[in-house]
Amino acid sequence: MHNVTHAGRLFVLISMIVVAGATHASPVLGAEQPASPPQQQDEFVPVDQLPPQDQLPAAPLLIAAYAFVLVALFAYVVSVARRLSTVQRELERLESDVKRSGRT
Repeated sequence: MHNVTHAGRLFVLISMIVVAGATHASPVLGAEQPASPPQQQDEFVPVDQLPPQDQLPAAPLLIAAYAFVLVALFAYVVSVARRLSTVQRELERLESDVKRSGRT
């Protein structure tokens, strides 16, 4: 019997989307060579003074990571709750069967 819950399917779908996005976004190593090596800096440059192509948008990445963890945690909790309710129903059914058969 193959019993896949809605939360399990949701978790698999989200995982596939994240993996597909990660593999699509990362370039193949060695596929793209820069025209000239970047010049090294001898002093500290604040991030707001860097050109836009050198700035990393940390906030959207952090929000996406937290959202993924929360969705995965929610899917796990829903999955455990559904399995627990199935076990509870089975236990109640077995208890009623034992009472009907007269065994103690």
